[in-house]
Amino acid sequence: MRRLLILASSFVFGCATAPQVVEKEVFVRCPVPDVPKTERPVIKRDATYPEKLKTLLDYMFVLERENEILRSVLDACR
Repeated sequence: MRRLLILASSFVFGCATAPQVVEKEVFVRCPVPDVPKTERPVIKRDATYPEKLKTLLDYMFVLERENEILRSVLDACR
C-alpha cells in the first residue's frame, strides 16, 4: 500500500512542469474618430476677388483644423 502511494505521488509530482511565460505582440485597434468631413465651398463666378479669396482661406483653415484632429488621433494610437 505504501509502495502504491509513493508510486502514485512520484508520478503526479514528476510530471508537473514549471509555469512558462509566453510573450507575444497584441495589436489593439484604436477607435475610429468621429471627425466631420469638411464640405467644399461653392465659389460663385460673379463674386469679387476678395470674396473668392476669403472663401478659399476659410476652407483652408477648416481643412487644417480637421488635419490636426486626425493627426492627434493617429499619435494617440501609436
